[in-house]
Amino acid sequence: MPLTFPSHQGLIAPLWRRWPHVFDMPALCVGAAMPDVVDGLIGAYRGHLGQGLGHSLIGLFALCVPGGVLLWFALHALARHAPTPQGAGFLSRAWNMGMAAIRAAQTLDAFRRHWRYVLVSLFLGAFSHMFFDLISHAGFHWLYPWLPDVRIFPAWWYTAWTRLPVPGYRNPYPVGPHLMVWVGLSLIGAYLLFRPVIRVNSDKLSRQDK
Repeated sequence: MPLTFPSHQGLIAPLWRRWPHVFDMPALCVGAAMPDVVDGLIGAYRGHLGQGLGHSLIGLFALCVPGGVLLWFALHALARHAPTPQGAGFLSRAWNMGMAAIRAAQTLDAFRRHWRYVLVSLFLGAFSHMFFDLISHAGFHWLYPWLPDVRIFPAWWYTAWTRLPVPGYRNPYPVGPHLMVWVGLSLIGAYLLFRPVIRVNSDKLSRQDK
């Protein structure tokens, strides 16, 4: 699966940048993290990580969207009280631009009037996470718990060239074709999310060279 942050948020960034008045940016970002948040909390309870209820259709409606509402409020509260670093480095710019984008989006006070708008964005964000995990992982968990792990791709997709131990996981993680897709999507997602910051830094360097 692509990285919970920043890759999943970056993979859906074109939605809110192309149609800023159609989608709620903070809700899309929160929703895109929720399947991993849900399964991370479940994994902490059972003692090991792995995809399950958070990456299923029933978990999408029962846990990801309701839990996403709570994190949506928390994210707005963070943006409202977050410090503003004065540095000119990449991380400072990324932080300040991200907090500014959240403050410019739907406000907490408007939730009563626009809750459908927020819920739809949370749903789409979480569903996008499940979709990108589907094409970058060896399993299909959408029908969990009735069908915990279904194989829907050709046999070569599940080839394991080697297996590596990963902290938090009970079994060694297979290295194969799907992991290469994971790496690619993770890099693309991170670039798409931080593209405005990268462009600002590039423009600044260009002006300095002149």
